[in-house]
Amino acid sequence: AQAGQPPAAPTPGEPVAELRARLETVAGEVQVLRTRAEESEQRLAALTNELRATRESLDTIARAPAARPAPPSPGVPAPGMDPGSLAAGVIPAAASPAPQPPPPAAPGAPSAGTDLYRQAYSDYARGNLDQALSSLEEFLRLHAADDRADDARYLIGEVYFSQQKYPEAVGAYDRLLKDHADGERAASAHLKKGLALLEMNRTADAVIQFQHVVTAYPKSEEARAARERLRALGLRER
Repeated sequence: AQAGQPPAAPTPGEPVAELRARLETVAGEVQVLRTRAEESEQRLAALTNELRATRESLDTIARAPAARPAPPSPGVPAPGMDPGSLAAGVIPAAASPAPQPPPPAAPGAPSAGTDLYRQAYSDYARGNLDQALSSLEEFLRLHAADDRADDARYLIGEVYFSQQKYPEAVGAYDRLLKDHADGERAASAHLKKGLALLEMNRTADAVIQFQHVVTAYPKSEEARAARERLRALGLRER
């Protein structure tokens, strides 16, 4: 170029086309990376959920060998019950803690029904009551002589009680008391039967159950709860 004249402008054709092609290539690569990142996030979320579910299952199994719980506290109304019903002479049933299964069999000699019973208990603890009931009935059908048969019978009563199916709960407790009259669950079954009868407005029959608990198991926690129920009804133990 001559002195004093500006340099010639570059021809836009080929450089612009190359830049556009490069831009499209980079945009495609970005989209691929973005897709891979989304897939990685979805996979990470799935693995996180799987890890959480596995931990919950392990926690449930770890809690399974716990000792039997104390009997239900008589002073706490069941969820959804009107506290004013106390004044009407109808004592709402206490919220019963989830019953715990007995200790597992010794290592190397597990009971044949261990897995089925634990699954039933796990379903009960998670609130899957219909599934728990089905598993418990199957457990009793296959393993009626198992050491935990009385626990399974009691847990069936608890399922019905939680569902507010009080006649069915009374029937389950009666079956337990018939088959395992001297078992470890007998005192609790009498007490819970009395609570179910109260819910059915069968107060006189409930009082009979409470009096029996006080007489037959005077030093038990069930007897303490039964005495409180009798006092709340304006009665004294015999």
